[in-house]
Amino acid sequence: MVYNKSTNNKNNNLQKGEVMSARLALMCKSHNYKTNSQKNIYSVGNWVIAENRKKDLLGEQVILTESQATPAYMGGTIVGFVPTQNGNKCEVVFQVDDTLTGNTDAIGHRGWAPGSGRCYI
Repeated sequence: MVYNKSTNNKNNNLQKGEVMSARLALMCKSHNYKTNSQKNIYSVGNWVIAENRKKDLLGEQVILTESQATPAYMGGTIVGFVPTQNGNKCEVVFQVDDTLTGNTDAIGHRGWAPGSGRCYI
């Protein structure tokens, strides 16, 4: 199932230099995200995320990191999920938010799934 949320950024009231809190961190060492046809909309996938978790994550913040010990190099507001591999995995679709670059919420976090590049914060 595809979940979509409006791409209106609800966090436009942040002041310059403020760093937003993330709810999901994805380890993407190769920077293999894709751009979509819409401005500032990106996707990154094949992640195993439970259906109920997807609903909870819509509208929340995702960050991309190179490792569990590095700050985010990119992030944004989750606007949807697109199924891959017969629906067992999904791409995370997000609207880029530059205030999430440098976010450190996931560094050393206990939410990193063993053997996975995914962390629920």
